[in-house]
Amino acid sequence: MGERQKKLILVITPRKKGGPWRLGADLADELNKNSEFKAEHIFSVGDKISSAFRRDADLIHTTNPLAFSVFFRPIVLSIHGKIHGPFWKFFYWFGRLRASAVTVPSEFLKKFLMIEKAVVIPNAVNLEKFEPVDPARRDYTNILTVTKFWLPDKARGAVDLARIIFELAKDFDRKINWRIVGYGPLMEDIKKKIGGLDKPKNITVQWFGFDLPQKYFSDSDIFAYFSNEDNLPVALMEAMASGLPAVTNNIGAVGELIDSGRDGFIAENSEDYQNALLKLMNDFALRREIGAAARRKIENKFSWKAVLPQWIELYKKFI
Repeated sequence: MGERQKKLILVITPRKKGGPWRLGADLADELNKNSEFKAEHIFSVGDKISSAFRRDADLIHTTNPLAFSVFFRPIVLSIHGKIHGPFWKFFYWFGRLRASAVTVPSEFLKKFLMIEKAVVIPNAVNLEKFEPVDPARRDYTNILTVTKFWLPDKARGAVDLARIIFELAKDFDRKINWRIVGYGPLMEDIKKKIGGLDKPKNITVQWFGFDLPQKYFSDSDIFAYFSNEDNLPVALMEAMASGLPAVTNNIGAVGELIDSGRDGFIAENSEDYQNALLKLMNDFALRREIGAAARRKIENKFSWKAVLPQWIELYKKFI
């Protein structure tokens, strides 16, 4: 099919380069490489406004409930997380009424938002960007955490995790390096809270702020995640794509991502979390086994190879 004959999809995301922005950029890229559609990633304010008047667009795929088309093009509205505040709840309710289809990335979010007709299409990871980790034997453990410090409940997960790791380290006879990669307006407050905890001498805590997580995967042994508000964490998916064994608390849709004990660990409480960490810290073969299974899970269910056909099938219903 020639380029002129391809139907055009406008993928509209927030301007801030967070998870939804990254997923939208990757989706547009994958559509252009591997489908009968062509796509444009729209995120600047001016382009968002002008998108409503685009005659050449055949479908608008948006995370913005206010998006519309003066030419009555079909609209797919994607909701990536919980909706905060009555203002946005009203506009998402209104956007759902106008949308041709509503999508969410997990069964958990579909049930939480009570959108019975929502189509579940999971977030996807570009496996080409994540080389498999080559596990190393060493006399210390590198634990990596990647998170964001924008929402209070999500940010304080790092403090909860610090308490777990610090308590574990008191009875652990080897050195632990805990590295935290993340950014957001609450980061300095979280750093102060963690700095005020009783930290054992055999653990070091390093903060790296805004950076690419991939830089830290290759020499990490375990990925540790903890949040009190989340859906399907992209950071957790990316760590699994790199073949890192991961431990997380039971939050959001992590049960749809991890088969606990097979391709990662989901802890129900602090004791479970510590036990999972200790298993991985003391067993090199288990780290290798869980990490390899994690990468296979992403490849089979959460890679663009697995997820892109689901988007194409949905688009074809309206174009």
